[in-house]
Amino acid sequence: MKRYLSAVLIFGLIFCMACNMPKRKNKRGEVVTKLKNSAKLATVEYVVTKVIKAEKDNFILKNSYFFAHTEATIKAGIDLNKLQEDDIKIEDDKISLTLPAIEIINFSYPAENFTMVDKYTTKPGLFSKQFTLAQKDELYRQGELAIRKNIESLGIIERAKINTRNLIEKVLLTSGFNEIYINFKEKKNITTDMESVETKSKN
Repeated sequence: MKRYLSAVLIFGLIFCMACNMPKRKNKRGEVVTKLKNSAKLATVEYVVTKVIKAEKDNFILKNSYFFAHTEATIKAGIDLNKLQEDDIKIEDDKISLTLPAIEIINFSYPAENFTMVDKYTTKPGLFSKQFTLAQKDELYRQGELAIRKNIESLGIIERAKINTRNLIEKVLLTSGFNEIYINFKEKKNITTDMESVETKSKN
């Protein structure tokens, strides 16, 4: 399983937020309102490749093999709609933020990114038996489940925290705050729709 990192720096968003951010003398509620205008903010994107491989015993016939490459795109960030007024403390040019927990904003595992490796996949013949379409679908679902289960080990959450902190700091600095403190709420489970995938795999 390989991973590729691409920090998503949305300069248009920074400009928009900076222009609309209230001055430091304004109330916390106004700061909350302006930040919430950004809604879900993805600050990091990983592209993960997963090799699917399987062998099926055919008793009298030759064993069958299946190999394929799949690809998932994972975006992580924060949902600023969850920001509360109590999460912001302002004192002169000092501001302390407790941002919502980092979460998976988007998980994409499109079928068009599935590539079967013909060289290692059993071809139909008199003494061989291919994997059925249903069996292949099950293997792809198992591949998706494996990626989802390993999301936390990818380091995507920590990278999203760094990128989000850098982004918000830039916005607040341009808004007149010179002393900035940013923390994140914690979320126990950051995987995406894990239960639904497991259910599909068992059917």
